[in-house]
Amino acid sequence: MPDFERLVADRLAHLELTPAQQREVVAEISAHLEEFYRARMAAGSANPEGETLAQVADWNRLRRRIRRAKEDRMRFARAVVLPGLAALALAWITFKVSVLYLVQPFACQPDIISQSGNAVDGLCTIVSANTPMYFAWLATLPWAGALGAAFARRAGARPTERLSAALFPAMALAIEVTWVGLIAGFFWRIPIYWVFVPGVSCALGALPFLRGRQNTRDADARQIAAAQM
Repeated sequence: MPDFERLVADRLAHLELTPAQQREVVAEISAHLEEFYRARMAAGSANPEGETLAQVADWNRLRRRIRRAKEDRMRFARAVVLPGLAALALAWITFKVSVLYLVQPFACQPDIISQSGNAVDGLCTIVSANTPMYFAWLATLPWAGALGAAFARRAGARPTERLSAALFPAMALAIEVTWVGLIAGFFWRIPIYWVFVPGVSCALGALPFLRGRQNTRDADARQIAAAQM
């Protein structure tokens, strides 16, 4: 049987991938070719090697497809995840500041001091959606959504991706609400006040950044790649 792993490695030698990525790609493609070769041998093919090599008609095109696939993964992290984390960080900071200045601590009952995550030196805080703290924090969320969407647009994200980045704070709250609900039980008002309303606030801040073209450099790169297909 031909050494397909060496053949693939030679054909894809100039992919400019990391060594680990290169090994992964070579192993995957060579395994596919070996499997096809064995199948043609079992079928009694007169030229199993030629039929196997014909599976990749254009190695240059395959290299371009692999490169785009790897770049797309990095682009998603750069264009969605990192801007989303920036929005989440801003929302978290404004939440902590709102609690610090607008929520009055009170003396905890002795039996809950060791159990409450909000108990510090015998003091507890209660965060509720019907307090000034909630509305003050809610007013900051459009800024968090705007930050995420603006960074995403700058990184070349599409409008739906910009909105996704802006909604990271609401997504994080949804995870927390689901987790708490599984432990303590679900209350219909909690997802509304702590997921839906914050999500709307973040989306409102993102609206001005959902229009307009993405980063010119990334858009041009995608147009060139499409023209080469």
